[in-house]
Amino acid sequence: MIADAAAGKTVYITRVHECFAALRPEESDRLVLVIDLLDSDGKKAWDLRIPRLDGCAPQELAFVREYVFAETYNILSSIGAKAMTVFVDGDSGEARDLAGSLNEAFCVDKPRDQRKGYGRAINVLDRMMAAVRPGEPLFRFTVSGLSPAAAISSPPKAGRDGLSAFRRCTVGLEGKAYCGIDVGGTDIKAVLVDDGRVIDYKEYDWFPAGFIRSRQLVDPILLIARLLRARLWLNRAPIAGKRRTDLLARIAIAMDKEAGDGTIARALDDLMAAGLDEELLFDGIGLCFPDVVVSNKIVGGEVYKTRGIRNNAAIDYESDFSELTGLDERLRAWVRPEGRVRIINDGPMASFTAAVEIAASGEADKVAMGVFAHTLGTELGTGWVTRTGGIPDIPLEVYNFIVDLGSWPERAYESDDLRSVNNFNTGLPGTLQKYCSQSGVFRLALKYFPSERPDLFRELLDKGFVVERAVGGSKGWYVPTEPVDQRKPFLEHMMSLPDREKDETNRRIWREIGEALAVTLLETKRILEPGTDERFLFGRLVKNRTCFDLLVEGARNIKSDICLIVAGAGMANTPLMKQLDNHPDFTVAQFAQAIGAVYFANSQ
Repeated sequence: MIADAAAGKTVYITRVHECFAALRPEESDRLVLVIDLLDSDGKKAWDLRIPRLDGCAPQELAFVREYVFAETYNILSSIGAKAMTVFVDGDSGEARDLAGSLNEAFCVDKPRDQRKGYGRAINVLDRMMAAVRPGEPLFRFTVSGLSPAAAISSPPKAGRDGLSAFRRCTVGLEGKAYCGIDVGGTDIKAVLVDDGRVIDYKEYDWFPAGFIRSRQLVDPILLIARLLRARLWLNRAPIAGKRRTDLLARIAIAMDKEAGDGTIARALDDLMAAGLDEELLFDGIGLCFPDVVVSNKIVGGEVYKTRGIRNNAAIDYESDFSELTGLDERLRAWVRPEGRVRIINDGPMASFTAAVEIAASGEADKVAMGVFAHTLGTELGTGWVTRTGGIPDIPLEVYNFIVDLGSWPERAYESDDLRSVNNFNTGLPGTLQKYCSQSGVFRLALKYFPSERPDLFRELLDKGFVVERAVGGSKGWYVPTEPVDQRKPFLEHMMSLPDREKDETNRRIWREIGEALAVTLLETKRILEPGTDERFLFGRLVKNRTCFDLLVEGARNIKSDICLIVAGAGMANTPLMKQLDNHPDFTVAQFAQAIGAVYFANSQ
């Protein structure tokens, strides 16, 4: 495995786990990682076997340490914890020392603003604890000897009927108005629903990673909510004839995806002059945001979208970030007193949306096993709805999972370099952020095109999708975001190439993304035990059929019976989703989560 890693090949964490698990007892040490669950009073445990460290060469020892840290990091990034105890079996001083180094490796004793790498997961846990268990001790690792004991697990919880809950949220929309907002890394998508009909759609492009204050994240969301409220007024206002036609034309300019803040603000001013009812309120607003969310509060703060704010030395980040945490309170001003503002992470919204559509289909019994979904776009979003219909209050930052312990040459590039496997936020190598998202597509293009398809590499340069730039004294390859954000056009171009070129290089890119997605399934299954092996996929990366088929082909190289389902026409079973599916310009793959946000706001 080390030879493969040094040669630039992937060494998936699932491969390492299987290899180490097969070691004989006399060749290995056993670690048991036990967490105190964040969202309950239970515990959960994982068994790890590693080679005996007293016989390891320095490079082998470093590899094993990285593996243990990665497995620990994946657990904390997904399920979270109030604390973790590492039980060490046997008398290996080296294994005990490894377990004892976790507090230092994860920067547990450092202030939040000084935590790097693995320590970013501890920042998220601290903020979650402050939100759901204020006053309790913050996260810490402890080490203990392993003694014979009963299996450590959480007792099953009694739950409600998930199927009924998912069906209820699609009814009772008559006479009510809802705003559904899907916040992503390259755009925001929003829908207005009035009296059970989708009235309008809004798409808004942005680059949040370039922002330096939280209000730059908050203000566009509030502006879009105001715009949809104005559209609601126009839908209901008793205005006819030329005046109505003129007002519809005016707001249509603001609803266009190319409309910026100034255009939208001017349209709102015109509508106010025309009599816009400022007292008009929604019955509910549903919103999904790509960060950890607990009880409608955005609390994570360690994602790529907040990187510019986090790195702004002129502000106190924790204080500034509170403005984003309070987004639900700002939106509440435009909702009836008896209405609801509901916010969740974009991954759980994908799962919720899939569950609602399954519940309305001829295969409704599938909801009984829970729903697990991913959004493949700017990053990899992950969502899980349990078999009882619940959405666990856990980080579920699966895009942070370390899945590749290899690809060592690509670690040498700084994180923004398109060739790098290092995470934008943490600097850690081998995370899913650089494998199952647009960054993964870009990285693989830069990995293979220069040597295998130099003509296609030259095309990337000619189209302005990739530029060479010196950063920190070294030259690298980057995708421009100013004056024009080239990320979307670059991705669309890459998605067109398998059909246009019909070559092995482009097919290989999409197969490798599929392989990483299969590793994701295996790792989430082992850590979370979600109860279902089906994975519903949303987002831009899966809207092209050829690319999706290649992705599945690659995934089956890792797991032959993998079941991946695109949230497309087959997922349009509820009234609102059917309206979206019939729209001539917009697709279910694009706006499904905005529709899901409406149902989420209408749910109990």
